[in-house]
Amino acid sequence: MLNLKALITAALAGSSLLGVVMAHPGETHSAEKIKKSIAARDLGMLHSKRLVEKCATSPKHQALQARAAARRSMAAQVLREKRGIVHKRMESKRDQGHLDAWLNTCHDQGSTHDYSLSTPESIIFTSNATAALTPETIIGPYFVAGEYIRSDVTESQSGVPIHLDIQFIDMATCEAVPNMLVDIWHANATGVYSGVEAAGQGGLNSTFLRGIQVTDHDGVTQFDSIFPGHYTGRTNHIHVASRRGGQILPNGTYTGGTVNHIGQLYFDEELSTAIEAFEPYARNAVARTTNRGDFLTADEATADYDPFVSYVKLSDDADDGLLMWITIGVNVTADYDDLASAAAHYYKEGGKSNSGAGGMPGGRREEDE
Repeated sequence: MLNLKALITAALAGSSLLGVVMAHPGETHSAEKIKKSIAARDLGMLHSKRLVEKCATSPKHQALQARAAARRSMAAQVLREKRGIVHKRMESKRDQGHLDAWLNTCHDQGSTHDYSLSTPESIIFTSNATAALTPETIIGPYFVAGEYIRSDVTESQSGVPIHLDIQFIDMATCEAVPNMLVDIWHANATGVYSGVEAAGQGGLNSTFLRGIQVTDHDGVTQFDSIFPGHYTGRTNHIHVASRRGGQILPNGTYTGGTVNHIGQLYFDEELSTAIEAFEPYARNAVARTTNRGDFLTADEATADYDPFVSYVKLSDDADDGLLMWITIGVNVTADYDDLASAAAHYYKEGGKSNSGAGGMPGGRREEDE
């Protein structure tokens, strides 16, 4: 595994690695934010081994995994029927380990398995059921507060469709976390973010590829989107943040709450490489950073938590898309508001930049209704 502390120390000293990450307009990670993120990560991992052992033997956790397998299996069936797909095989990436193990096992040597439709769903769809507290990471410069509560965030963006199933587990109890607000946001196929005014981005009044969902009784949120593109210094990824106690407003957004998890999701190297050869991804003239070359990937990986999503291809045609899933273990009492500064807020009258203010995340205000 990469020596994360040594890597961060080098970055704070002004290494070329941090310089690469900062090269993208608006993509800045201050020394203070990095140190706070690593401190939060280290604190969480102190109790990881005990929690792993506890959840592995928990009947409630095992029952939760069984329901997850059934749900994901049904989702694959519904998505295929919706697209009129007659498909005889499924491909799924499944494994666990820290970053080096993931890169070597899942990418360098290949760990994609072929399943027939007779393969038990418990084998395919329980992969990547984490048994560890998920590390915290840097929220990045493109977080926008006050986005719409919706499941389909695609809008008019072109790309390979994905259906993302994210399940949240309380690592103190090994049980699901219901009624929690979950933000996702990511770049489009050519590396552009909506909602921010930074050069080359979509602008304050754009909302594509952003959205919020509330976890159900099994701690699950599901989003429809497209496979994210890359940009300078970063590999393909999706940002995720969760909060407890937020209030849903009549206009379909939220306000308040306390951020209890900040994370990023990643994808198999071979999958990203294959998808980036398709249009419109191929129009991106920026050289792609691999998983191994992106230092923030190491920030998310531990011996017990795999930050790479599991997936099945709905067919051999990329246009039919993928079903993807991951289970995230969180500390529901954590407070990471000081790490969750928003680049902008999207209010009733439109987007407003928060640059230079270091603003706290929130939502559209009641008086804006």
